[in-house]
Amino acid sequence: MTPNYTCSDVIYIGTELYISHGCDDFRGGLAEVIETRQEKSKGLLTPFVRVVQQPDSLHNWKMLAEEQSTLRGRHGTNWAHPDPDHRPEFNGYRL
Repeated sequence: MTPNYTCSDVIYIGTELYISHGCDDFRGGLAEVIETRQEKSKGLLTPFVRVVQQPDSLHNWKMLAEEQSTLRGRHGTNWAHPDPDHRPEFNGYRL
């Protein structure tokens, strides 16, 4: 399955919230595709996309494609964006 999106197309990506590194929290929503490529995942070539709003991450398109209608319902017209939580209790592992 090759991504049927190309650069400048808009897709939905999900929210990512972290207990131990809140500085990386990210709110999902609409995102502009800047790259599509094939990478290995579990030994198989798999389509991945990169978006303007989170350029340091590759998203597995196979998995993301299945979530598009759910993400659309959850995020509507909101754009994806970083939402860091810099409070000390949410940044750093505690033993």
